[in-house]
Amino acid sequence: MEDKTLKFKAWLVERGIKQSEIAELLNINLTNVNEKLNGKQPFTLEQIKTICGKYDLSADEYFI
Repeated sequence: MEDKTLKFKAWLVERGIKQSEIAELLNINLTNVNEKLNGKQPFTLEQIKTICGKYDLSADEYFI
């Protein structure tokens, strides 16, 4: 799972999407986003659905 989270983190960087944008999308603070992207906390299923819906991503490829 951590490898996929790192892949998502790289995807964000490649597209210039800031962690603050993800925080706003998920209605969580920046610290929580950072912990999730660094594998210290998992994304919830609802958060994964929200991210995948917003950015048209495959949950299988980036999260599960």
